[in-house]
Amino acid sequence: MDQEFPISKAYSACPHDCPSTCALEVELPDQQHIGRVRGAKSNSYTSGIVCAKVARYAERTHHPDRLTTPMRRTGEKGTGQFSPLSWADAL
Repeated sequence: MDQEFPISKAYSACPHDCPSTCALEVELPDQQHIGRVRGAKSNSYTSGIVCAKVARYAERTHHPDRLTTPMRRTGEKGTGQFSPLSWADAL
């Protein structure tokens, strides 16, 4: 049976490559997932607000169609045929 955890909060910085490096408050509903991401209220720049790139970060991170391994095209371009590839082979 899965153990339920109270939602806790962690603090982080935005990982996107922009000059702002926004301070973030991240909800942690359990030990494997992130929840809602907000701008840190205590930071004068973010004041509880985040940009559109970060507002749906948890949804993109945990989406079932998210790629988690490199893929190699196995069919003609545009046919959507791919097979998994090891990180060593990809790099």
